[in-house]
Amino acid sequence: MSGIPAQILSSSDDIHAYPAPDMVSLLLKNAEKFRDKALYIFLDDGVNESLRISYRDVVMKAKAVAAELQKNDKKGDHILLLFPAGIEFVISLYGCFLAGMVAIPAYPPRRRKVDPRFLSIIHDASPSAILTTKQIHSDLEQLNLGEIESDNINLLIYETIREDQAQEWIDPQVKPDDMLLLQYTSGSTGTPKGIMVSHGNMIHDSECIKQSFGFDENMVVVNWLPNFHDMGLIGNLIQPAYVGGSVVSMTPIRFIQDPVNWLKCITKYKGTCSGAPNFAYDYCVDKIPSESVEQLDLSTLNVLYNGSEPIRKQTLERFTHHFKHAKFSSKQFFPCYGMAETVLIITGGDFKAEPVYFNADAKSLENNKAILADEGKESRYLTACGFPWLGMSVMIVTPETKLPCQQGEIGEIWAKGGSVAQGYWNKPEATKETFHAYIEGTDDGPWLRTGDLGFIHEGQLYVSGRLKDLIIIRGSNFSPNDIEHSVENCHEALRKNASAAFSMDIDDEEKLIIIQEIERAYMRDFDEDEIFENIRNAVFADHGIQPDIILLTRMGSIKKTSSGKTQRFAMRAVWKNKELDVLAEWEKKETKENIASAIGFRPEFMREWMINWMAHTLELEPGKINPDKPVSAYGLDSIKAVSLERDVNKQFGVEWPIESFLRENSINDLVEVGVRILKSKNQ
Repeated sequence: MSGIPAQILSSSDDIHAYPAPDMVSLLLKNAEKFRDKALYIFLDDGVNESLRISYRDVVMKAKAVAAELQKNDKKGDHILLLFPAGIEFVISLYGCFLAGMVAIPAYPPRRRKVDPRFLSIIHDASPSAILTTKQIHSDLEQLNLGEIESDNINLLIYETIREDQAQEWIDPQVKPDDMLLLQYTSGSTGTPKGIMVSHGNMIHDSECIKQSFGFDENMVVVNWLPNFHDMGLIGNLIQPAYVGGSVVSMTPIRFIQDPVNWLKCITKYKGTCSGAPNFAYDYCVDKIPSESVEQLDLSTLNVLYNGSEPIRKQTLERFTHHFKHAKFSSKQFFPCYGMAETVLIITGGDFKAEPVYFNADAKSLENNKAILADEGKESRYLTACGFPWLGMSVMIVTPETKLPCQQGEIGEIWAKGGSVAQGYWNKPEATKETFHAYIEGTDDGPWLRTGDLGFIHEGQLYVSGRLKDLIIIRGSNFSPNDIEHSVENCHEALRKNASAAFSMDIDDEEKLIIIQEIERAYMRDFDEDEIFENIRNAVFADHGIQPDIILLTRMGSIKKTSSGKTQRFAMRAVWKNKELDVLAEWEKKETKENIASAIGFRPEFMREWMINWMAHTLELEPGKINPDKPVSAYGLDSIKAVSLERDVNKQFGVEWPIESFLRENSINDLVEVGVRILKSKNQ
């Protein structure tokens, strides 16, 4: 290969000074420099402070955790962290860092149900210890999991660690190449992949974020994203500690429950930075009325970033228009691009500039060409995601030939530089395929294959789609294999290895579509309503999302490769062109405005009210709603569940625990909880 590839973006890292070589040095340095400054402020209800803690106290408590770990575990050991959102998680995370051990953040398993993803992480990561809270430890004991009762795994309870143990801490003398974090890709239940992030990776990517976003010690981040989302963990919890800033944090539930909590928090604390996946901005516009907007002040925001899923021009414009009276302007939006395999960020633009768009010809996009649309032609706006920083490079490559794309061609986005992680834990073949790519016929590499499609135009990266089958909905990643597995095993009439799960952009929103073949023996006699209900329930129970469209088809409908793999891209085209022989179809109805009903507090009234609410919201006949079945079986996703919680609390004047609506509870279960709360309230 000769000459410079047509589509490559490179950046210089000449003589750049980093504040520390590793996270141990960084935390110790900033604890001394910013001693009594508030690092984390936690809000218990989305409004009121429950905790304010300084740099010095965070590191002192983290040293105590590290000292406890160092009693029985050695440098480099894997420590599984099972915590809800809160300061306990943050201190335990930093405790792992200061112990020279590898932190593995993970969702705690749900009560009364064994989580396959949780067990898969334990089997894959082989942790030497699990650090968690008393409550979660009790939940684990009730599950009777032999995997965590082994003599090889220490179970440590956070509440039993004493602060004076900090005096016993020993500096682990880590190096930049030592592993810091094992971050498991979200949505992977069948074959989870742990991304090996080193101290050096974290320092490099943190500096990239600092430079591209324009951060300094005056940074005030307002956060509601989960601990286990790379954007929440790296961008909103670790980055402020890196630059000497502060974080104001609420739980994700408080945002979903009422998104104005997020913007009120920015107003109250004069937040300079916040961000979320694209769906959150649409949610704010849809749920926050104009009269509430006038009470907000978003003028202090230097950066409101948008990433983790397709960034839509319409969303940015809707949000800007809706919140203009809150002193928000489009220049405050910061579109960016990244992934967990690069810690967090790959590209980011000028944080003082307006978002830039490319109005692409829709037909050309389908043929992997990036051509500006002529007036009147069908088009699709794509948002520029900036350029790489500090020695990072991005190249657009034809995935089949592994040769650079020419100008105007769409190809796979490849990246390299100091932020690229070390690979996937215990998966050498997957590591070689994803992290060790080379331009064909050259020694140009190793490059990271992102699995995303895009192109470079006028010095900025544009992301146009996915090469891999990964499904991204509302900022979370889901494995189609895992969803298909859940579907195929939920009813005897469904063929095994004969389904396709994929997402499509419909009306500027990613929709989950499932196509499933029916077994020959059931072709003439199957209960489609029962099957649809089972599929919805299985997908929600296993993955926390709801399908938008389900199609039941004849045998032979699912296209396969010669090796038997499902061709999901081909199935997208088949579905889009209406070429399927469909036996039955179900489509989720959009939520209508909530109803109000003046009824009493007796159990039968509560039950009737909830049935009517669900019937109205989901456009079902009330008689078809069984109060003994999980509400998830009727297509109630997490956001609708929170809407139900909010409306039922308002109706009956009682605060149901939000968790009651997010677990696999039936209407009768919810009524029982409500009656119990009302009785205790009236005593």
